Amino acid sequence: DFGISKITQNSPQNVILGELDNLGRPTGVTATITQDMIGTGSKASQSIKPPGFLGGGPGSPGHARGHLLGNQLGGPGKDARNLVTLYQTPVNSPVMRDFESSVRVAVEKGEVVRYQSIPIYEGNNLIPKGITLKARGTTSFSLAVTIINKK
Repeated sequence: DFGISKITQNSPQNVILGELDNLGRPTGVTATITQDMIGTGSKASQSIKPPGFLGGGPGSPGHARGHLLGNQLGGPGKDARNLVTLYQTPVNSPVMRDFESSVRVAVEKGEVVRYQSIPIYEGNNLIPKGITLKARGTTSFSLAVTIINKK
């Protein structure tokens, strides 16, 4: 059991974003991803600075505004509850992107996928030390991985 209940084609189609915690940190997202959601997300808004974000340009720590629910899977980039500070390389891309792409492929092949993305924080650190991704599709797709957030 992946901690995600088995879903069917008529499971509720929704995105549930956890509220920010007392330090303003995103707490996670659960979504049921269907074909009509693919490609409907939005790029991360430049006006949102996730907790711990210190910039992504030259001379910076190389941070990215990482989507918990990826843009390609319908994740909003204009909601602070969906954006955490990740290292752009390799964490945000290619690692997160590749996992999101595998979910996208399953959905495009007709599976409905229940998806969970939970940031893991150590103490009061503003930047997650990792992200746990769990996904289960209506037929064969399943994914359970924790991505470590470091350069």
